[in-house]
Amino acid sequence: MTGKFVKMGQKLGTTYPEVASATNTLIDDFYRMQYDQFKKSAGFAGYGDNGYFNAIMGREITAAMYACDNAFTAIGARPYTHEGMRIALELASYGLSGGEFVGIGATTAPDGDIPESVKMDVGEYRQPYKELPYAFDYGLGLKALESKEDDTIAYKDYIDKMTANYSNEIDLALLRPISGTQPLVGAIETSLNSISRCTSAYSEIGKTVNGETITANQVCPYGGTSGDFKARSEGESNLDSHVHNLNGGTLGIQDMRKLWRDVSANWRNGAAPNNKMWLMSNIAQDKLGAIMAANNYYLESVYVQRDFNGVRTVPGRDAGFVLNSYQNIPIVQDNNLNFNFTNKKVSTVKYGPIHLLDLDHIWMRMLTPVEFQSVDNYAITRTLRERNVMLSRMETGIDMFIVHGRLEGIADETA
Repeated sequence: MTGKFVKMGQKLGTTYPEVASATNTLIDDFYRMQYDQFKKSAGFAGYGDNGYFNAIMGREITAAMYACDNAFTAIGARPYTHEGMRIALELASYGLSGGEFVGIGATTAPDGDIPESVKMDVGEYRQPYKELPYAFDYGLGLKALESKEDDTIAYKDYIDKMTANYSNEIDLALLRPISGTQPLVGAIETSLNSISRCTSAYSEIGKTVNGETITANQVCPYGGTSGDFKARSEGESNLDSHVHNLNGGTLGIQDMRKLWRDVSANWRNGAAPNNKMWLMSNIAQDKLGAIMAANNYYLESVYVQRDFNGVRTVPGRDAGFVLNSYQNIPIVQDNNLNFNFTNKKVSTVKYGPIHLLDLDHIWMRMLTPVEFQSVDNYAITRTLRERNVMLSRMETGIDMFIVHGRLEGIADETA
């Protein structure tokens, strides 16, 4: 079944039969006979080390990437009010005398003297903001080709990819494991503190995670043992979160129950699930579901309603979504928890940690929202290239510790 291409005003038409069997012939003839009439760059338009523009198949980047901002968006943000975070380390009084509980009023006889004053033990802990610049280039030649019917990626599509990359890198920083070194410039720590580091504990020092022995510097956020949180490396205290290291053991339902019991005992609204979340990888959620099904106990589902600057949306509209839950606490799945930085892919065998977080007490401290700046003046840059920077100033904020928990050191699945 053959035909030919004909001009129909400004458009191109064909006389090929309108049947499915003629489609392959039409496509082959188009590329063999007609494609040379269209403007296109010579060869492919290469760009960057990890991706390239496909000059034949359309406006796509042909580099695979995993982009996620689940934890980044779920945690939410609060604007900075001051640098130091005031943290109450313990109650003003426990009613103790000589190490024994005697209760209130135990030292005052009727018509007698009032005992010495007590005060809340409040410490101020600095949590300095971090600069988060993300620079990238865009060739002006590629930008010129976009308006010439050339099959190169659209500029806006490229910016959208870079924006997704930016939020994904923030997400990766938040979810990186406690093992690893916090990057330094001179003596100043850079990069966001991970959730695992903020919710770490004295008990982790000396334990092994990802084949690395955890040090005191790694469990002290915002400056290591030189920062305000050095007390965390000196013994157990209320600066510690609840961290259970399975030491290479398999995940069991009893581990989830123990973590929930330890953490929920410290929530100020009892064991209510409001504004709490589980944070785990797809491997961990799948394993948890399988364990519970084997015990005839199934993961629940909850309807989660988003709010925007405190304004609630209408229930049932598309701003809400249904999530799996455990103990009526929604499970947020984020595969950056088991991201493999060696091959730059999400691992299908690693669990990563499992977090239980109280979102009233951990958030993004945002000083500057995301800014976008662009310069394509080659008289200034001396380069025929547009230079772009996305920038924000923020830090992972936390003001209470015993309300969070983490399961660590879970054995990997078999490949």
